[in-house]
Amino acid sequence: MTEHDAIVDAHVHFWKLDRFHYPWLADPGAEGLDHDYLPDDLAADIGDLPVRAIVHVQAEMDHASDPVGETAWLASLKEAGGAGAPTVCVGYADLRSPDLPDVLDRHEQFELFRGIRQEAWFDPQSQRADIPRFNLLDDPAWQRGLDELERRELSFDLLVWPAQLEQAAAIFRDRPGLPVVLEHVGLPVDPAAREIWRNAMRTFAQQVPHARLKISALRFISPTWDAAELSPIVAEAIDLFGVDRCMLGSNFPVDRPAVSYRTVWERFGESIGGFSPNERDALLRGTAERFYRIPRG
Repeated sequence: MTEHDAIVDAHVHFWKLDRFHYPWLADPGAEGLDHDYLPDDLAADIGDLPVRAIVHVQAEMDHASDPVGETAWLASLKEAGGAGAPTVCVGYADLRSPDLPDVLDRHEQFELFRGIRQEAWFDPQSQRADIPRFNLLDDPAWQRGLDELERRELSFDLLVWPAQLEQAAAIFRDRPGLPVVLEHVGLPVDPAAREIWRNAMRTFAQQVPHARLKISALRFISPTWDAAELSPIVAEAIDLFGVDRCMLGSNFPVDRPAVSYRTVWERFGESIGGFSPNERDALLRGTAERFYRIPRG
């Protein structure tokens, strides 16, 4: 990182435990996260880093609650201002639900709302509260929900495993007007299956040219954010998608037990140090600004 680099953090979560219920925070893998995380906390983590905008991604509240409540709360945090306040947000909606148009209408009442994430990284063997036991990609109603997002010019954050990427490519290839960003580097969590990840990423990148890639949640790859483990993955991911299609996100506070916020951006800076100033600017803020429609201030 240099003093001239400006950052858009493309993946942050805020939560407030006495206001909303987050079932996944009770999972064994969520140790150290069962406390509020608010803009003042993020501002303290940011310190003097040149973070210019913050993208909040839905924090997996209890799906039985009204998801627009989270967006309304985020809008109040933005209005309150401060260094750690959200700039824009990605909300939750069940794309299969008959009341999807009403939910989206209410989300869209808030200026900071940009799109939807509904986690689709299914695993029938998982016990995690935030991993579905069924494959949303198989559901025609879910695909019709994507059509509704496309009609409204909203975006979609896609979270799937590598084994789902070819199926996802066929779905999103046929929706060229739907901005989609693949989260968390496509989840290359298994070192023994990196070739599966590599081939699936190549297919997705080639077949869905309007897709973007979010390099985030690197704790999935290296629990300690080890630079030697992460740099090759980051470099390969950027090579597969291209500089102008990649953005960077801290995944704070989920990755916070493993690494400091400053170290996150130092690791990113090391990984992209060989790029030109314009290419670094695209990775650090330009791609995220364009995708999430963030005015450059």
